[in-house]
Amino acid sequence: MRRMIPLAALSALIGCLVSLVGGGAAEAQAPAPTPSVPPETSATSRDEVQGPSLRGRAQFDALIYSKEAGSKATGTQVRRLYLGAEGDLTPKLSWIAEADFSGGEVKVQDAYLAYQANPGLEFVLGHFKVPVTSEDQTSDNHTVFLERSAYAGTFAPGRRLGLGAHLTGERWGVRGGLFGENADKALDGDREESWLLALRGHVDVLPGQPALHLGVSAYHHRLEDRGPGVRLSQKPENGRAPRAVDTGMFQADNAGFLGAEAGFGHGPLTVQLEGGAVAYEGPIVNPRLWGWSAQAAWRWTGEARSYDAADGVFGRVRPRAPLGKGGFGAVETALRLGHLDLSDDVEGGEMTTYGAVVNWLPVTHLRLSANLIQAEIKGGRGGDIDETLLALRAAVDW
Repeated sequence: MRRMIPLAALSALIGCLVSLVGGGAAEAQAPAPTPSVPPETSATSRDEVQGPSLRGRAQFDALIYSKEAGSKATGTQVRRLYLGAEGDLTPKLSWIAEADFSGGEVKVQDAYLAYQANPGLEFVLGHFKVPVTSEDQTSDNHTVFLERSAYAGTFAPGRRLGLGAHLTGERWGVRGGLFGENADKALDGDREESWLLALRGHVDVLPGQPALHLGVSAYHHRLEDRGPGVRLSQKPENGRAPRAVDTGMFQADNAGFLGAEAGFGHGPLTVQLEGGAVAYEGPIVNPRLWGWSAQAAWRWTGEARSYDAADGVFGRVRPRAPLGKGGFGAVETALRLGHLDLSDDVEGGEMTTYGAVVNWLPVTHLRLSANLIQAEIKGGRGGDIDETLLALRAAVDW
């Protein structure tokens, strides 16, 4: 459910944000965790009950955008403003509730109950992410670039209402779930709700360090009958830029996705690759759409991105020498190359993106970033276009 934010409520929330940020720097000085956390030692296996605690993030962006014709635009944006809380109901039953207050509307993000049946098995009920692609499963607090790749942004279904299960071992994990629609719709007329069945599995091939991640994810999507149709579109890896590729609406009954992923982390180096394709079946067109992305990151100050063996993702950067504690913080640079093809049996076009980013983390929970993006669009509804974007971000989380 969406509603407009009362001005007084927003002012109170911002005041709470400022207060929390002030305490975040001190917390950031805590020692870095071990590279991976076995399921049996995770917080969800504790015997005590934790009371509610606040959580959230704020991301502020500025963008310079230009096309080859010489036109240029600038803009600023509150990209994300998440405010929420989490806690325990019993030693095995926990909850999370979080919403995004950016953009003038309240949008539910994570809102679910999690039951830890045993140290290696968890059940989740509520509104949460469909387990597809490594990058989409990584929190945007921890992603290397400001935005996820065009591939992950197009094919990952995002958050939906559903029931999921998470099975983990010492160096592997399997996550699956059954999900319904991602928006409220009136039950008028004779219609059947869409549903989606998803599965993702991963393994850390090398014990200890370095981490070598291999994974696969898939879903089957039964689309709503008598619905408006399907539309896939994507921006050039920036939330404020115009859409660059767009299939327009087309009718489909079913869709199937299959994707693969790999990652390598050793000391200050992280390399990640993933790609996949989705096939739609419809009465008129049957498009097969695909994409991939590859990125490499290096921390010049020596920090490692810890690998979470339970979730199969690389985590945040924690500065070895935070600013104000005898150091400068952490500095990370990265390059990314990606391709997205939405042209089979539809006129969505193709997009190739080249990205470079510099991240400076004075302390653990504060990040300042500059992201340069070059996008080449071919065969889209707007013709062949080259675009250049420079995005700046200040981000904090707690």
